[in-house]
Amino acid sequence: MFMNGDDAAHCSNGLTARKFRDATSEERATYRRWIRGIIFFYCGLLFIAGVAVVNYSGTGRTELTKLSVNQPARAN
Repeated sequence: MFMNGDDAAHCSNGLTARKFRDATSEERATYRRWIRGIIFFYCGLLFIAGVAVVNYSGTGRTELTKLSVNQPARAN
C-alpha cells in the first residue's frame, strides 16, 4: 500500500556521485569490484552468444557431402 512520499521510481539506497565521494575507501573498492564483475559477466554473455551464432548459423562449416564432384563421362 502506497503512503505519502512513496515513489516507486526512486531508489534511495543506490550509490550516487555524491555518496561515492563520501564513501569510505572500502566501499569504493567494493563498488568498483561489483561494476567490474557486471561488465565481465555481460561481455562473457556477449562472447558466448557470438560463438553460438557462428557455430549454428552454418556459415562457419563446410560440409563435404554438398560439394560437387566432377566425374568424366564414361562410354558404355
